[in-house]
Amino acid sequence: MKKTNFSTRAYVMKNGQLMIRVRWNSKKNEVGFSVGYTIDPFKWDSDKQLVKSNTTHKIGGKTVYAREINNAIRCFIACIEEVFTEYSLHSELPTTTDLKELVNEKLGRAKQETSVEEGEVKTLKDIFKDFLLLRPQEGNWGDKIHEKYDQMWTQLNSCDSSITLESLDRTKMQSLLNWYIKNDYCNRTIVKQFRILKSFLRWVSRNGYTIQPGVLEFKPNLKVIPRTVTFLKYKELIHFFHFEFPKEKEYLSKARDMFCFMAFTSLRYSDLAALRSVNIVDGCLDFCTEKTDDKLHIALNEHAQEIIDKYSWYKGDTVFPVPSNQKLNDFLKEAAKLAGLDRKIVQVYFKGNTRHEDTYEFWEQISCHDARRTFVCCSLALGIPASVVMSCTGHADYESMKPYIEVADETQKMQMEKWNLHQYKSGIIESMEKMNSEQLKLLFEYVKKIA
Repeated sequence: MKKTNFSTRAYVMKNGQLMIRVRWNSKKNEVGFSVGYTIDPFKWDSDKQLVKSNTTHKIGGKTVYAREINNAIRCFIACIEEVFTEYSLHSELPTTTDLKELVNEKLGRAKQETSVEEGEVKTLKDIFKDFLLLRPQEGNWGDKIHEKYDQMWTQLNSCDSSITLESLDRTKMQSLLNWYIKNDYCNRTIVKQFRILKSFLRWVSRNGYTIQPGVLEFKPNLKVIPRTVTFLKYKELIHFFHFEFPKEKEYLSKARDMFCFMAFTSLRYSDLAALRSVNIVDGCLDFCTEKTDDKLHIALNEHAQEIIDKYSWYKGDTVFPVPSNQKLNDFLKEAAKLAGLDRKIVQVYFKGNTRHEDTYEFWEQISCHDARRTFVCCSLALGIPASVVMSCTGHADYESMKPYIEVADETQKMQMEKWNLHQYKSGIIESMEKMNSEQLKLLFEYVKKIA
């Protein structure tokens, strides 16, 4: 039999939709498979025919990492090649219909006309069970994500216990919105839950089921104010770092140390808990992040090194004796309260059309993730360039780091004072005059991005 001449490739269409296609020599025979993701063209590696490593993508209101999209692309290509290999054993070529059906079958995307029992159509509950089984394998889920979808499903069934894929239309989405409002959910939570629901439904659509018109396009028409970003200002961080706790509350000192180490290095809790001595090389941290598989190289400042030295007595598999995430958050609240971290935090939110305003003291809100935000804010306040900060946090672009950035009042005042310092202005002007046209162009492009 003549050698089969076809190609499999991923590419970005003009509208940004990432696709996989199989092409035969004959112009009449072409089969295309949509991977189901939309990305920015500049994040696409045309040589590798994959998404650029370590990039993040805003898709349907959620952040999707390059690894997830590339895994999907490779999965499509592998299944397509499998079909051609199987047919080549019999010196045959698959028809376009056969190719579509077999690839979808291998991917688990085939429409389920029959289900668990012969002649029985899969219910939405059955599909959701499949989702919880298969989706974690595709995206390397953690337990917390699993819990979010379970919560969404419970709420959907509380609104309508007999919900089906056919009855889940635009009218039902509006009914669900009304249910949330009636049950006193704040708008921010409602929008988040709809985002999770639509993420599930997009997976359902990718796997060959029919979603009713207008469902994925449905948007809750609600006023949402972003949460106030919580982090420690530089003086608060240093005060917390040096605060002496009573000897009988040694566990609070350990909790504080874990928080401060994260604040001095940008580590997430998952990376702190997994950090081993082999990851500390020549005064730097070298490790691959648990959440995003980013390879990071972070220089240790003297405060971080001091904490490492303090726990040199610990002989476990990891660098630090890290408690569970929940325990650490509980201990942090107690430690922050004792240390006097009582700066007022005002959270404004809406429930339906009603505006609410709650005031907390910082210690009531503190959690492990505040340490990462503290690192970003304090680093920027100290004058460390954003590009250097991003190299430590693993953010691929300014947009993905934006949620972490909240400049403290005194930092803004300090920076604005530079307008009043003639010597400082003279230095800036002199530096700019020495720049060539290409350097100036890059500077202005960067300024445009963060405007």
